[in-house]
Amino acid sequence: MPDATQHAIKQELVDAIRMLEHAEYIDHNGHCSARRDAGSFYINSGASVRGTLTVEDIVAVDLDGRPVDGSNVKPPLEFPIHAEVYRARPKVNAVFHTHPQWSTYLTMTGVQQKVVYAQASLLGDMPVMNSPMSVNTREMGEKMVAAMGDNPVVMLKAHGVVAAGESILECFAYAAYVEENARRQYMALQIGEPYVFSDEEQAACRQKLRSPSLFKKTWDHYRSKIS
Repeated sequence: MPDATQHAIKQELVDAIRMLEHAEYIDHNGHCSARRDAGSFYINSGASVRGTLTVEDIVAVDLDGRPVDGSNVKPPLEFPIHAEVYRARPKVNAVFHTHPQWSTYLTMTGVQQKVVYAQASLLGDMPVMNSPMSVNTREMGEKMVAAMGDNPVVMLKAHGVVAAGESILECFAYAAYVEENARRQYMALQIGEPYVFSDEEQAACRQKLRSPSLFKKTWDHYRSKIS
């Protein structure tokens, strides 16, 4: 892969992580990755400061977490989240693990996310992995992937969210959509029972909203806030 391409991927990851940190969707432990090739991926280092991230904080590791770029910098302990999605789903080229508030409030209380926001129609069943423990082994990663199935997102009970997409842009949009949906559902529950989109309405939304241009619009909205 040409150096310019590698740098562009790393910079896109940096931008995504900084946007997610600014939106308070990740904290000091969030991490995002992009597939490098069939057996390796780029990810922010475990020690990196998410709010001041640079391309120097992005490392390349194989699916067992070993550096492949000559660096001794270690990936996050939960690198199996990324590795096992890449092993199981060859069309996925980006994986984000966030620690958002609203989605986590719902999983902490056993409240299933429903589609109360049009963009959430793209997120599948939004399944929940019934464990709050760190996904820091291959076995835990495999369990998470099994819970995720073919969905773009999976909730980690009382822990966070994992999103997967065919591009960094798409993955970012899913990470943003799942938290916005959770926020709306949570807030609506304070005053009543929120309206849930019907199957027909969700299907119509998917036809209109699964679009690279709309993913880019979401990206640009968040990007403008850190410029």
